[in-house]
Amino acid sequence: MKSKRKVLLALTINKQYFIRGVVRYAREHDWYLVTDMMYTGRVPLGWRGDGILTTLGYRKELADFIKSAGVPTVAITLVNDKIPLPRVEGDNVKIGQLAAEHFLERGYRHFAWAPFLNDVMDSERHEGFARRLEKRGFACHILPEAHSMTGSVWQENWAERRGRLIGELKELPRPAAILAYNDCVAADIMDACRDAGLLVPEQIAVLGVDNDPDICDCAPVPLSSVVHDLEGMAYQGAAMLDRLMKGGRAPKRVLRIPPKGVVTRVSTDIRAVDDVNVAIALRHIAEHYQEKLMSVNEVAKATSVSRRQLERTFRRHMGCTINQHIVCTRLAEVKKRLAETDHKVVAIAHQTGFTRSSHLFRAFRKSIGFSPKTYRKKQATKTRLTASAHGAGRSRIASVGTPLALAKPSFSPKRKSSRQH
Repeated sequence: MKSKRKVLLALTINKQYFIRGVVRYAREHDWYLVTDMMYTGRVPLGWRGDGILTTLGYRKELADFIKSAGVPTVAITLVNDKIPLPRVEGDNVKIGQLAAEHFLERGYRHFAWAPFLNDVMDSERHEGFARRLEKRGFACHILPEAHSMTGSVWQENWAERRGRLIGELKELPRPAAILAYNDCVAADIMDACRDAGLLVPEQIAVLGVDNDPDICDCAPVPLSSVVHDLEGMAYQGAAMLDRLMKGGRAPKRVLRIPPKGVVTRVSTDIRAVDDVNVAIALRHIAEHYQEKLMSVNEVAKATSVSRRQLERTFRRHMGCTINQHIVCTRLAEVKKRLAETDHKVVAIAHQTGFTRSSHLFRAFRKSIGFSPKTYRKKQATKTRLTASAHGAGRSRIASVGTPLALAKPSFSPKRKSSRQH
């Protein structure tokens, strides 16, 4: 009976995404995974096996152990990139580019980068973000490093760093858009914004990387995040290790795994506008559009100005009335649900704030040009053609989140009223 290959998981971070990717490959190829380090955190000196998958980290004893183990090893990281190992890493430049496009689509003109450590991954993400912005004629400010580390010891005083960060956040021209190295840094930025008295996302929009639900959903404001394909990195790292254990040659270049899109939550789910009250109104609409009783009066109450003043300012900044924007926001969600669910149109009307399905039909036909049923059929046909063109087994990658009504609606309600359709 052929013995199973014994592979050590030398993980310095306990990320379920990494573990799922390796476990999936191990099941498919009948590996035995040695997971001691996940629980003890201790380097298993003297261990013998067939291969090592590692996130490496900055621990000298782990690097020394890997060098002395004498077995094929793959690093799922660019950390300690001076150590000569075959590596799999995310496409950090594309992560930065994707983040820049996310902000540019929302109309931002002022940008900042929030780093973590002074390493190659940090540099690549910043490069992708800053260069894409530069091509569009925008500069990128760099905030203070979130941490400073020598070896395995965090060196900087937290309170001193927080003070500097708050000072720089207050100096940013607003509204500003900040890309953070990862979700942890992004949550820290939002906490600092709260200490500085800055509104997220009305004054500062914040985007993280990794889409870690434990951080994104529990942040001071639900956090938007670039989906870094950590599970895919781990799976491809396991496949690379398998080839090495079978006598294959190590690749000369780092294998790059692209990001999968952006999950949009409240921290960036807004159009960039210079007027804080208009930004608050936009956020209120984005969060409450599904409520049938929401009116222009209710939107105005969420701000610090009168309805009349808000309507005048809103139209100047957005090119449409508050009521038109509400309907446009609802229709964007209707289109999303028609394309992605099999819910009946009557149900979708109730889910998206239309008091009657007839109101939805009229608004949809006036804006889109045909009925919701026809739109759903067209989207289903488009999806089939796309799947056929890309071949079986390839998944469709898309950004996830509430679509923003960024353009002026193509319809105009007949009556100027605060009552909603």
